[in-house]
Amino acid sequence: EIRVVNLVDSGRVVTINGESVDSWVLSDRYGETDGKPERGSARKYLPSHIFTYYSGKSERLEALFRDHQDRFIDNLSDYEDEIDSDLPLRRLFYCRHPHSKLVLLACLLAPEKPLKDILHDLRIEDVDSVLFSLKKPYRLSGELPAGDIKAGDNRFWYDRTRFTEELLSKLWELATAPIDHTEEKTVDFRGRTEPQDLLYLYLMDKDALTQLKDHVGDTRRLFQYVEGSYIADLLDDVRIFVKHKNADDLIAFEQLSEGELQLLTVLGLMRLTHQDECLFLLDEPDTHLNPIWKLRYFDEIERVLKQDDAEILKGDSQIIVTTHDPMLIGSLRKEQVRILRNHADHTEVTTPNDHPQGMGVAGLLKSDMFGLPSTLDRQTLEMLQERNKLISLRANGALTEQQTIRLERLSSVLDDLGFAHAYRDPLYQKFIELMYATRGRPLDELFSPEEFKEHEQVARRIVEELIKREKTDELSDLAKELHLEVQS
Repeated sequence: EIRVVNLVDSGRVVTINGESVDSWVLSDRYGETDGKPERGSARKYLPSHIFTYYSGKSERLEALFRDHQDRFIDNLSDYEDEIDSDLPLRRLFYCRHPHSKLVLLACLLAPEKPLKDILHDLRIEDVDSVLFSLKKPYRLSGELPAGDIKAGDNRFWYDRTRFTEELLSKLWELATAPIDHTEEKTVDFRGRTEPQDLLYLYLMDKDALTQLKDHVGDTRRLFQYVEGSYIADLLDDVRIFVKHKNADDLIAFEQLSEGELQLLTVLGLMRLTHQDECLFLLDEPDTHLNPIWKLRYFDEIERVLKQDDAEILKGDSQIIVTTHDPMLIGSLRKEQVRILRNHADHTEVTTPNDHPQGMGVAGLLKSDMFGLPSTLDRQTLEMLQERNKLISLRANGALTEQQTIRLERLSSVLDDLGFAHAYRDPLYQKFIELMYATRGRPLDELFSPEEFKEHEQVARRIVEELIKREKTDELSDLAKELHLEVQS
């Protein structure tokens, strides 16, 4: 068990299994002497990788990963001496929109069934061709030292990182007629442009792409190298043309729907980056998904994290998902769910009262997880509330002539909408009458947890009272029958 307490005056206090340790144990993995990645004891306590996905654009969330990314770029050349088994997939991984193309590229070449299944579900049959657009990195602008020019590759603006040596040089070799030119690129929404040196490398078929993958090792390594080239500012864009089941001609990656891209990105990246003791942080990953995908979401996650279909999902990786959608949590147990509520001076974290599994969307919305008293529209709710209040008044003999006419009119309208005037269960009819006599709360207002409890207590008291009355009536009827039998 690891506990971290941040103190305003004295910094951070860290305890592991109840024993105090130096806070550096949970610090970044960069040494204090040479700045190179540290491979020591810190990895014992922290996740091997942290993968974060947000469905939109969040500057605040992205900023948390900026220092790590900057250090990765500053130390690109340090990785040239790393052993092959320790290829630098960044340990703090923030998913950006361009990553979806890189994931598709890897999935198209993947032999693993889970990745092939993702493409099958999206009706993507195969890759046709790929156009890599490279650019001159900003870090190579200006006059370069003679040593960098001598050590670098002049085809790629004298870049000398591992990505050029291992990936881009082979890409150049396989490409059909490489083209380089300078283009005015728009750099912001104001229309400001600046010249950009570009290089286009076109792989005309799947065979060429497979050769590139085999050169670096496997699908996962290809993704790591291409993603590293993107972060190193060498890769500007990748245009992928695929064969689609529902299209006669080839379609470009951009023609896929937002929901398809979102599903491909999250599931594909989870499969490609998954190792033991990973932490996956998914912030509203269901934004563009259709209802069917939402219901199957966690099943799909489990499927891509397994090595094969017969395997039981295991390991120490954890997944934390935030959502406002009841469909996404409908398959979970209550132990898997936490409800966060903001208060004036603190945030409250609680576990649901009941298991979401089996409740259905309407049940979830009306539970303590979402606090809706009903899933009906406001106008229908107002008519129901008014009708039930009038029914309660009628039960007490306090209904005026005008209210009687209004009740008949409301009942007629609601009957047409499928809401019966009289309830078949007489006990439930009495419950409704007493409930509205006791609680006049509008039906379209959210319930707080305290109000939920109060509402349940009121309902329970009414039910208990009705049961007592019912038993009393039954005993009275039984006594009458016995009395008649004695007389006869």
